[in-house]
Amino acid sequence: MKYIKIGSLAAILSLLMAACHQQSGEANVTDGAKEESETAEVYLTPEQMELSEIVLGQPSLREIASYVECSGMIDVPPSNIRSVHSPVTGFVQGVKHLPGEYVRRGDLLATIAHPELIRQQRDFLESASKVAFLKKDLERKKELADADAASRKAYEQALSDYSVEEAHYNGLKAELELIGINTQALEESRQVQSSIRIYTPASGYLTKVNVNSGKLVEPNMLLFEVIDNSHVHLELQVFAKDLGLLRKGQKVIATIPGSDEELHGEVHLINKAIDLEKKTANVHVHLDEEPQGLAIGTFLYARIRTDSRQVSAIPEEALVRSGDRSFIFIREGERFRKVEVEAGQADEGFVEIKELNLREGQQIALKGAYYINGTE
Repeated sequence: MKYIKIGSLAAILSLLMAACHQQSGEANVTDGAKEESETAEVYLTPEQMELSEIVLGQPSLREIASYVECSGMIDVPPSNIRSVHSPVTGFVQGVKHLPGEYVRRGDLLATIAHPELIRQQRDFLESASKVAFLKKDLERKKELADADAASRKAYEQALSDYSVEEAHYNGLKAELELIGINTQALEESRQVQSSIRIYTPASGYLTKVNVNSGKLVEPNMLLFEVIDNSHVHLELQVFAKDLGLLRKGQKVIATIPGSDEELHGEVHLINKAIDLEKKTANVHVHLDEEPQGLAIGTFLYARIRTDSRQVSAIPEEALVRSGDRSFIFIREGERFRKVEVEAGQADEGFVEIKELNLREGQQIALKGAYYINGTE
């Protein structure tokens, strides 16, 4: 019985060892295939070379720039944004425009009416009459006082009354002129108006219209917002760690998500204050050309060119990427050999290649690398 058990155990161990050897062999085959694929050689006929339009050449020395990447938006200077309020409490009698419309300086936006407007004008006219009366009374009493025909006290009282009423008159006049009423015309015609008109302070686009007919508005309420987009710029948000790399005059390239259009400009102003929540600072960029058809507030991505260096580079289309690895194809006789390389910084369609040692006259596929890769 012992011999039978020992024999059975030996058989089992033999089977297990055979399985292990088989798995090891499969692993070696897999590793060998992987290594072979990474250093594979591809043969192309002259006809294939011609049809695939493969271009051969060598890396060239190029200026490759470094960039700071950030995001931002299209904006206008604060002086180009005009907020419109009503100088008085009142009811809106009419709204002449819609959001998005272009308005010119002096265009009528709305009319505001309220009984308080009538009272203010009435008080002004009454004060104007009192000032005229008190002025004449002061002149008469001054003449009498100078001739010792009246007491000096009466003259001083008249002077005081006149000064008080004149101050009241000037105050009412300033209030009415502030809300847009022509006091000179009012004083001459004695015609009280029951409403005032709100006009556009500058030419631009209406971005906000917060009123409608019949609405009661107050001076602290924003009625309209007008944006003059005759001068737009980029307002970028740059992380604090990158601010030390930025300088005035550096070139900027911006793109809008979903669009191939590029905006070009240069750094004009770097804000010294950092937003503690976002850990960013604003960078003001002036554009080379004013963009057409882009709304204020449009989100975009931007790259700020910080410096450049001369490196050995190839076109990006000469590089075949597989995950985090990069490969090129070197021409050797009638074949191409796939070689892994270390890629560096990319710029304007070219990418830096580090430590690529080619023999004299040896060339690589500068164009058509993906076609070669597909024929492996």
